[in-house]
Amino acid sequence: MKKQTLLGAIALTTIAIGAAGAANAQQYTVTVSADADLTAATVKAATKLATELKLDATNTKGVLGLAVVPSVGAILPGGNSLLTFSLTGGTTFGTNVTPGAIVLNTGGCNPTTTISSGGLAASSSVTFLLSGLGLCNNGSPIIAQLPVQLPLTGTNSLSVDTQFKTELGTAIDGGSASLAAPAVTFAQAFKATTAADTAATAATLANGFKSLTEPLLGTVTLAVTAATVSGIDAVGIADAAVIGDVTKADFKFVGTQSATAAQLTLAEGVNPAADVAVTGLISDASPTAVAYTVGTKANGAAISASTYTVQTDLTLAAPYVASATFGPSSLQSITREGTTYLIPWVSSGTLANSTGNATVVRIANIGTATSGAVSAELLTSSTGTPASTSLVALSSGITKGGELVITGASLETSFGANFGRGDVRITAEAQPATLITRRFIQNVANGSLTEVSLGRDATGSEPQN
Repeated sequence: MKKQTLLGAIALTTIAIGAAGAANAQQYTVTVSADADLTAATVKAATKLATELKLDATNTKGVLGLAVVPSVGAILPGGNSLLTFSLTGGTTFGTNVTPGAIVLNTGGCNPTTTISSGGLAASSSVTFLLSGLGLCNNGSPIIAQLPVQLPLTGTNSLSVDTQFKTELGTAIDGGSASLAAPAVTFAQAFKATTAADTAATAATLANGFKSLTEPLLGTVTLAVTAATVSGIDAVGIADAAVIGDVTKADFKFVGTQSATAAQLTLAEGVNPAADVAVTGLISDASPTAVAYTVGTKANGAAISASTYTVQTDLTLAAPYVASATFGPSSLQSITREGTTYLIPWVSSGTLANSTGNATVVRIANIGTATSGAVSAELLTSSTGTPASTSLVALSSGITKGGELVITGASLETSFGANFGRGDVRITAEAQPATLITRRFIQNVANGSLTEVSLGRDATGSEPQN
């Protein structure tokens, strides 16, 4: 009697698989399912967990709803079949899998189920022995809810591989399938994106670099990635990340600023701008998902050329990690109009007379008109002479085809002090392409000249002219 039943099952299985195969290239699929019969499932659609989430044993444990969907026209065997689910990405079963993980589909699919192998808690694969699949089809798939536990470290995606075959090993409806996309992935929930302003911001020559051509340096935009959640448990799935989870934003600026020259400002959305402390730190205790505009204001003194960066630190509420850091990221720089040279190791006239080597800088005008004024600033001094607080005029301009020769002695006269050995910034109100500038060391005794590196321009590069 038992032998006859087994032969009958084998015959039916062979017929069913043959019918399915006749349709050519038939293939079942596996999907994350929100079927109403999967009442215990917490993951019913592709889910994004926040990478900032502090993972624990609760928010990483849930129930994954799946549907194994036969191809259209497939006839599944009524006899015994083996259906295997394998979890990927380091995910394991949160509890022992029971036969009840295969759920009655009120559409008709209701196989008899036992565990063939696997399925223990902390394992990642289970094989079900199914019979009575005659009412399972494309419109009424096999549905399952599997207890899953994500790893407590890392951000590996959770996907599922399946195999479907008879007890004799014959493939059913294609034999194997995987989720087309992971059931659970990780994504950064909170973001601070910095964009440098594209319009040049320059201190103007006309009034001694005391005003700016344009005040904006850039923006910092806070945002939350849509549909990132705080867990795969029922509570976590319902708790999407929102900007309210950011309890404070600290903006940390690096760059030259002062209360007397150029001072940074920060405006939240359309709100009025607030001054940034000269320390470079400004905080928002109630941040919003808007663009914060970084600007500058002139306070009356000469404005120096400078680069600027901003680092944004977000303080996050539980269940997220304590903070998230973005940057430092570059903002627009402040430059100075005209041509600026940073010349190191300049000897004063007094020092040149004692060492026998003098500094000579020659600037020639190859432009089509007289240049604007040429000025200098003392930046450092070996004798303790204070640095310049404003531009010191050297010339009202260089005539077309003319030259200006600057020496350590002439600089000492202009600065009004023996600065010894120092670094000097020279600014000419003319475009770089209209000037040829060279620096020499002159032997005081015989007048011979040796060309040396000029130094750096305002961008930090050695001028090429």
